[in-house]
Amino acid sequence: MDSQHSAQDVLRCDLCDTPVPPMYCDLCEVKLCKACVGEHLFDLSKEHKVVPFEPRLSTMKYPKCSKHDRICELNCEKCNVPVCVGCLSSNSHKGHALLNVLEVLMSKRENMETDRKELEDDVVPKFEQILSELSDVRKSSLEDCRRLTTAVIKQGEIWHREIDNIVNQPKLRR
Repeated sequence: MDSQHSAQDVLRCDLCDTPVPPMYCDLCEVKLCKACVGEHLFDLSKEHKVVPFEPRLSTMKYPKCSKHDRICELNCEKCNVPVCVGCLSSNSHKGHALLNVLEVLMSKRENMETDRKELEDDVVPKFEQILSELSDVRKSSLEDCRRLTTAVIKQGEIWHREIDNIVNQPKLRR
């Protein structure tokens, strides 16, 4: 359907376009009708977690290891990278502190929330105040510029009259 020239379309199965699919694969992020669930689960190249559509996205998606293509449940504190079982067995993080990925994500989330609150409470009001002051300075500068332009024009008129008087004086004496 052309989204610019029609009403909002209903959700559709990502495999067969059946409207209003009741199922969802949390890991693949695919909407599925009942007929396509089996076909989707038959793809054994990936893990699947098919759930009813309403409680979708309830499954925690752990990061995948770039070296071993495995799910990482730990995070190396020193290297600041996700770590899988393959990384642990390769001793590439031997002696490093390992933390639960969920704890690391929660800590980062708290830091972001603190930063957001600081931005909203401190930084944004200061910038709004500065912006207001700059706006006032700009208005004042424009008024000063207009006043000075008017003064220059008046002074120019005075000088032109004086020059005209000087030029016209010899003509009057003849």
